[in-house]
Amino acid sequence: MGKWESLSLESRPNAWGGKNYLKRFFHNTEKEAIGTLVFYTDDTGDQLNLTLSVIGPYHFGHESKEVPGAYEADFDFTRFIITPHSESMVEMLNKSRPPASKLKEWKADQSQTVDAGIEEGFLGMVIGKYKEYDLVKIEEGLLYYGGRPADGSAPDSPEKRAKELQVPLKRVNEFSIKI
Repeated sequence: MGKWESLSLESRPNAWGGKNYLKRFFHNTEKEAIGTLVFYTDDTGDQLNLTLSVIGPYHFGHESKEVPGAYEADFDFTRFIITPHSESMVEMLNKSRPPASKLKEWKADQSQTVDAGIEEGFLGMVIGKYKEYDLVKIEEGLLYYGGRPADGSAPDSPEKRAKELQVPLKRVNEFSIKI
């Protein structure tokens, strides 16, 4: 439990063959995980691209057989809060919006909450039924989550659960940016 954030700007592959540059911010309560990913357009971290918050309950399972000291954790995301910042992200979100969508037209720096009552299959995810299969480990005051799949996809099935950890997060009293 507590608040955790990236040690520095992170880089990871995305599903389109490029790279994402981001900072992660997690506020984990006893019953719910709130993960906020702040994406930037390049490795300088100067220009915001998208802010995505994923929210929902989680539960821990067995100790990992592949990663000593880590535990399996399943995150059931019941809602997303999405804020596009760049015009290219606004355009992409508007193009992916189904014709019968209950979502408003996307606009830069305006957040929308996406949940099962709003959108059943936004960007290929069934909100309220979407789950990520992860790993969690705390060591020497740092929080580690499982590494993301190398192809930039999500760990959305037990077979895609990480077999290694990604860079850690540090515990903070307050986030370094407004979340």
